[in-house]
Amino acid sequence: MNFNQIFITATGTDVGKTFISSLLLRARKDWTYWKPVQTGGSAIDQNAVHEVAPLAVIANLRNYEYELPASPDQAAAAEFALAPSVDDLLKLVAGQQKLLIEGAGGLMVPLNDQNETWLDFLQASRIPVVLVASSGLGTINHTLLSIEALQSRSIPILGLVLNGPEHRGNQKSIARFHPRIPQIVIPQVGSDTALSELDRLGDQIWHKISILRNEAQKSEAWLKKDKDYVWHPYTQHKTAPRPVPIVAARGSYLYTDEDEKLLDASASWWTCTIGHGHPRIAAAIRAQQAKLDHCGFGNATHQPGSELAARLIALAGKPFSKVFYSDNGSCAVEVALKMAVQTWTNRNQTKRSKFLYFEGAYHGDTFGAMAVAESGGFHKAFAPYVFKGIEAPLVTSHPSRICPGGSAELEPRKKNLRKIFEEQGEEMAAAIIEPWIQGAGGMIIQDLDWLRYLAELCQEFKVLLIFDEVFTGLGRIGDVFAYKRAGITPDIFCLAKGLTGGNLPLAATLVTSEIFEAFLDDDGSKALLHGHTFTGNPIACAAALASLDILREQDLVAKAKLIEQSFKTWIEWHEKRLGLIAPRAAGAILAFELDSGGYFHNAAYQIPDLGRSHGLMLRTLGSTVYFVPSLMITSDELEQGLIALRQTIEDYRETNRSF
Repeated sequence: MNFNQIFITATGTDVGKTFISSLLLRARKDWTYWKPVQTGGSAIDQNAVHEVAPLAVIANLRNYEYELPASPDQAAAAEFALAPSVDDLLKLVAGQQKLLIEGAGGLMVPLNDQNETWLDFLQASRIPVVLVASSGLGTINHTLLSIEALQSRSIPILGLVLNGPEHRGNQKSIARFHPRIPQIVIPQVGSDTALSELDRLGDQIWHKISILRNEAQKSEAWLKKDKDYVWHPYTQHKTAPRPVPIVAARGSYLYTDEDEKLLDASASWWTCTIGHGHPRIAAAIRAQQAKLDHCGFGNATHQPGSELAARLIALAGKPFSKVFYSDNGSCAVEVALKMAVQTWTNRNQTKRSKFLYFEGAYHGDTFGAMAVAESGGFHKAFAPYVFKGIEAPLVTSHPSRICPGGSAELEPRKKNLRKIFEEQGEEMAAAIIEPWIQGAGGMIIQDLDWLRYLAELCQEFKVLLIFDEVFTGLGRIGDVFAYKRAGITPDIFCLAKGLTGGNLPLAATLVTSEIFEAFLDDDGSKALLHGHTFTGNPIACAAALASLDILREQDLVAKAKLIEQSFKTWIEWHEKRLGLIAPRAAGAILAFELDSGGYFHNAAYQIPDLGRSHGLMLRTLGSTVYFVPSLMITSDELEQGLIALRQTIEDYRETNRSF
């Protein structure tokens, strides 16, 4: 939260927000006034400020001024002039210190014909608000609606100023709803009001809002609770550094308790494809929670679950026909494995009980998912307890720890793969793979000719093919699904992570009609007897539907391809100078190694700290550094992020003197 800036807004027009701004400026002469949008004539409010606070400093920033006394979008259109955008205002306000900003009109006033409002600006900027309201008739409704709008976007409210003749009834009514928001009553003043009284009123407002400003900055208490009580995932607590305290997020950025602005370079474990805090997803969640928060999905259904399934099948196309919901990627994989085995069991082909999986694989941390992944690294402690599948090498498009020769090893490894199918194909229920990109294994990119050959062998030997698209699905790879860009159709595929735009846990396993029909029988035991308490949660499904809308409307698939080109250009410029090992890019995924090493390499501890000093929130996979941003990242944000990544690697090289 930026406590060096304060935004003065109001429940409507003519309630006195310019007067309240003037009182604040009179009491704190080191603050600067800025009215970014002025309608109804030039510098009207600036002149009004100077009447009360003659020494007030006016910011030397661009103002959008229009003659028509109307909302900014209408006033700009009347003059065929440029209307302000949220991005324009954010650029102007960036880095300004002790800036008092007064909005034009109320919170929902449209700034432009894109329907951007002051609420959008405030959510993006995280500037705390002083809300000004009239003290008289009608203020309860207008004030409560304004507070609800601000709180729905997690915009901090420093205080509520009730301006005008005192009305104790209204004060009490509002306080019952929001007892924690400080109320400041400013009685009606006139031209004969003493200057000392104006000073006192300004000081009174500052005093009340400063209490909340100070309280909001205290993070020590909950950080101690984290240290005392929380067990973090994938963390060796004896040696790990203190976790980064994140208090807010917006768009491509995370914010710490000290108001650091960190580019989320991992899209929060690859989930936030839409970025953080998208208002449409938030609105979908609120609306669905108010209508239906949850119901059991075994013998009931609901609209968002039905519509999401239909949307996913439409995106997948033939031959897919059914969607099974679960809670996370690991569970989606468990479902897929069960489906594959039971398909053969229901067909009385019980010999087909093994799974083919590949070196470097990671499909999650539940026992079935661990059984079809490398036992080293994440799963070493559990290797004795999982069923054994058939592990095979794969071919990567670049030199890697699992395929040192990269694509040069294509032909011999294809022969080896065929041999495995010839010897054990009749025992295979399915082959499972993360198509194109192995994420947790080190952002390893497969040779597409090899991947297509695997699909051919599965078809030839009648082995089901499962694609784990938990990471690659829904735009990340430069197509809606990786299998579409690769030109391969699996029998089963799994989705999670970006399905709700990173807002809520939800996963889906999609299958063909042929597989679904293997479960149709008068014998109830041949049903898929699997489920989760929150299967098909309607709120999560509503979030997913909104996320899919954004994916389509913003054409994020095309955006991922543009990001890929930026990544490849960055590699060309920096590969040799930074000593990057096997740099690679596919869709909105950039990865490289810094040195040879395992999961617990120095880089895993050093890179996140170095990246933070350059405004990046990074997490490595051992010696593998990756950059996986939101698909909504702007070109400017991407450019700055890649500059920061270069600086981070330069610092790492200097620190370790290994290059």
